[in-house]
Amino acid sequence: MRVEQHNLSGASLGTQRAVTALHFGPESATRKIYIQASLHANELPGALTAYHLRQKLLELESQGQLHSKIVLVPMCNPIGLGQSIHYAHVGRFDLFSGQNFNRLGDLSLFEMTLTQLQTDQVILTSDAVSNVRTIRQAMTKALAQRQGVTQLEHLHLILLGLAHDADVVLDLHCDETAALHMYTLPQLWPTLEPLARFLGSRCQLLAEDTHVNPFDEALSTVWAKLRAAYPEANIPYACASTTVELRSRADVAHEFAVKDAHAIVQFLGFRGDVALTAAQTQALPDLLAAPNPLSGKAYVLAPHSGVVVFHIEAGDDIAEGQIVAEVIDPIHGESVGVFSPIDGFVYARNTIQFAQQGDNLISVSGQVDLGRGAGLSA
Repeated sequence: MRVEQHNLSGASLGTQRAVTALHFGPESATRKIYIQASLHANELPGALTAYHLRQKLLELESQGQLHSKIVLVPMCNPIGLGQSIHYAHVGRFDLFSGQNFNRLGDLSLFEMTLTQLQTDQVILTSDAVSNVRTIRQAMTKALAQRQGVTQLEHLHLILLGLAHDADVVLDLHCDETAALHMYTLPQLWPTLEPLARFLGSRCQLLAEDTHVNPFDEALSTVWAKLRAAYPEANIPYACASTTVELRSRADVAHEFAVKDAHAIVQFLGFRGDVALTAAQTQALPDLLAAPNPLSGKAYVLAPHSGVVVFHIEAGDDIAEGQIVAEVIDPIHGESVGVFSPIDGFVYARNTIQFAQQGDNLISVSGQVDLGRGAGLSA
């Protein structure tokens, strides 16, 4: 294992922050896997999974069983790790700018790469392997030339620099209260479906572009957009990236983390990135749930402020019109039922006991495109 420290620029006087990246496998390998955890710094199941994954990768590396380069960033957000207000960890949003750590804003890997390709007058051909190599070289060059305006932008540039040339990217998150679920592009689902099987993912949400520039999409949609920009060239979807939501924020437990680290290793073994022995190899499990369009999701919102009493749990199947919560006004003695607008699977539920009007109470995945687009919440 090789350890790299990437110092962030823009820290306040007298302070310094760094991203620690752990590199496994042969440097000469042609394939690369990138895994990061806790971009939302208070989402820690992924960090514990990374702890156990590190041990497994060290063992496999010592036995010469790693065929691909594997980069593991166990806690990828040193800015968010240092944010606390009145004893509460604030890990989802950057306190300086208010920006969601998993929204890259105007930092477009596609625009940077396209500009670099045009500046260098690159000609892409029918050779897919050559095109991927050329495009990744342009990405590397563009990222090296970009200077972060803020500390957060520099963090995003560091992470993109570590991940942009990977064949597979796993961004490990969790939700408030949730069943294990995944987000990715429809075109990438065949590559990532075995991961969903090994993890036991109970909900798969597919969208070509949510238009909010989360980290995983920055690395996947760039290839879709380059395909559109160069329709005559043979450009594959060269980065299978996914956001994996490892259950609930409270699910920081060795039982889950060991299981999830094992599942990731099995996925890498299935792909051939890790050479597992017959004794180490698990049979491919059944898929627990077919994918749904992200545009089929429904956020169920609080109609007004009040005390929330939930009637359902994350992981429940619910029917259209079913009561999912009550919002109670003890001052005026009133209670309002909140009902599901669709048939679907509750993949996430809020943990709040008191809601403001418009708070998202539950997230439901349905099979039918609702025609509202595939956007994500803040």
